[in-house]
Amino acid sequence: MTEGRARIAGWYDDEADLALLRYWDGAKWSPHTAPRPTDAADASHAHAAHAQIATLFDRIEATTLRLPPRSPDEHTTVPLPPES
Repeated sequence: MTEGRARIAGWYDDEADLALLRYWDGAKWSPHTAPRPTDAADASHAHAAHAQIATLFDRIEATTLRLPPRSPDEHTTVPLPPES
């Protein structure tokens, strides 16, 4: 997966499988995937929303927040993917 410029947490195209979306937690790709929306309008709307958010995010100065380390048995909660 490409980890170039900073991006906000959310569901993005999975570069390994174009039929899936993969969750980016704001720091790294998660193992969570979901089927890509099949409705063209939903996909177009999601793409436009991501582009608009990315433009706004580029204007915001990013800050780093250091969280305490988690134990190996803890897991993260991931929001549900967009419905198709």
